[in-house]
Amino acid sequence: MIIDPHIHSIYSGDATGTPREIIKKARTIGLDAIAIADHNTLKGSDIALKEVKEFTDILIIPSMEITTAKGHMIALGINEEIKKNLSPEETILKIHEAGGLAIIPHPFVRYRNGILSRTSKLKMDAIETLNSRYIFGYSNWKAKKLAQRENIPQIGASDAHFIEAIGSCITMVEADFSVDSIIKSIKKGKTTPHGERTSLTLIFKEVINKKIKKIQEY
Repeated sequence: MIIDPHIHSIYSGDATGTPREIIKKARTIGLDAIAIADHNTLKGSDIALKEVKEFTDILIIPSMEITTAKGHMIALGINEEIKKNLSPEETILKIHEAGGLAIIPHPFVRYRNGILSRTSKLKMDAIETLNSRYIFGYSNWKAKKLAQRENIPQIGASDAHFIEAIGSCITMVEADFSVDSIIKSIKKGKTTPHGERTSLTLIFKEVINKKIKKIQEY
């Protein structure tokens, strides 16, 4: 199974793709499953779950990216929204109670609210060791070293905020074609991250988009 477990839609507020556009792109490039992990909301995932019913070749893993008191955390495979601004430890507990996995995205990047730049010990279920939005590779390298040392399952994800970036980093999972099988396999560490960093063109496009949005709000 080839999955992109960290994609943002318009419901994140800083991304441009609709859930349907994201599904269309994911199918075009041959992904088996995707997770729309919007900031502090399941709305993008909920809409994607409705949109995907007309297709049989792709799965939606319900997800959200939660702002904890010390940084961001992906809740993968949850069945209810998790409150923001809780401690990382309490957030992990809530994610598990909701039936999901706690995954640490961009863990060591302080300016992107990487949790591990602010706290060192967490009982995470998996960690992003390939995130396509790192302009430089040091943070991915550091995350990989931690995962290898602590035997933490490794995740590759695009963290796409634009349609063009979807699938730039992915995770290969030894799993059957079902969300439940994917979740169980990730937890067991049956994952291999692959991919490359997003081009600087897309990074600049995102920065410009954010500035335009701020001007419009002002």
